[in-house]
Amino acid sequence: MAQYAVKDGVTVKVAAYDTSLMLTLPDIIPNDRNFAKRYLVRKEGAPEGKLRNFYNCKDNSALLRKIIMTAVSGILWEVASGFCRFNFPAPSKAFIYMGWQNQDIVKSKAKHGKLGYLDLMQTDYKVPYITFKFSPKTHKKELKVYVNKPMYAAIVEHANTGEKFSNRPRDIEYFLPYIYDTFPYIEESCLKSLVIYGLNTILYHLKLGEEIRLRNADGEIRFFRALGNAHDKIMREVVQRRILRKHNEKYDQFFI
Repeated sequence: MAQYAVKDGVTVKVAAYDTSLMLTLPDIIPNDRNFAKRYLVRKEGAPEGKLRNFYNCKDNSALLRKIIMTAVSGILWEVASGFCRFNFPAPSKAFIYMGWQNQDIVKSKAKHGKLGYLDLMQTDYKVPYITFKFSPKTHKKELKVYVNKPMYAAIVEHANTGEKFSNRPRDIEYFLPYIYDTFPYIEESCLKSLVIYGLNTILYHLKLGEEIRLRNADGEIRFFRALGNAHDKIMREVVQRRILRKHNEKYDQFFI
């Protein structure tokens, strides 16, 4: 079911599917004081004070989520700008790269004048779309990655130059210096472990058939399955399995 919102008194379509069925970062990284303590280790020489206050977070779990979101955003910015594809941490073979929209969708949008922002001559009549794939040889259907407006503007800008989007592989090691610079008061080894944990946790839920919605000040990022008209029906079944799985986990813990 399409979702709508009222902006400046005007009703606008914000998604062609039900985003309330998606997991969010608080679902993936819930509030857990002991878990946060494991990763939020103060760097030697860091000023006194609560780490969460330095980074404007209400609690330590929110700071963990901010670090993971910063990593995901940094990765997607590089892909959107045409610099690389991103390989998930080993042993996974999953990766994020710049794919293309289905040509039938492109033809329909072009026919209705919805691609005026793209120079289709420069893009060879293709429309770029960030894509997640589980592995190079898998038959498992890939996911599309909806990005916020600033990121999409970067995609359009690069596409309109006529230059190709690079398929140069980069892993998490390439992005870690950016994370270290953004959170300089936290031990680098802990930051690395947390970012890898966050990426692997996102991957784990995608393998279960989930969709994921991440938010920050720039807007939303969504990993979603292109399921057509059957989308909401299929995703409700995924949510039902998620609820049952959580119930069984609690039941099992009760008898340990």
